[in-house]
Amino acid sequence: MSYRLYWCRNDGVGGHVWLSADDLRALTGEMEAQGLAWPAERVPALGAEAVVDADEVESVLEQASGTPVTLGDGQLWLDWLVFLEGAAQNGGLLIRA
Repeated sequence: MSYRLYWCRNDGVGGHVWLSADDLRALTGEMEAQGLAWPAERVPALGAEAVVDADEVESVLEQASGTPVTLGDGQLWLDWLVFLEGAAQNGGLLIRA
């Protein structure tokens, strides 16, 4: 299973990523380890979608450390934070499974 994540205001060229279930699980685990308010319970099941509002994304970013606590891939974490910054500026995040 994989996940497609888009900024809510997306021009079709930028503002999207595809993550494997393992990568999303690792990023979610890192956010939980840092005590971030990520709405993990809303990650959709196969064939569904969910929205994370811009204010929720901003809340995560306000508290996030650029240095991962549990995630072994520091670059994945930094790329994720940059992606979330874009989502915060572009209406939030749409997640499709």
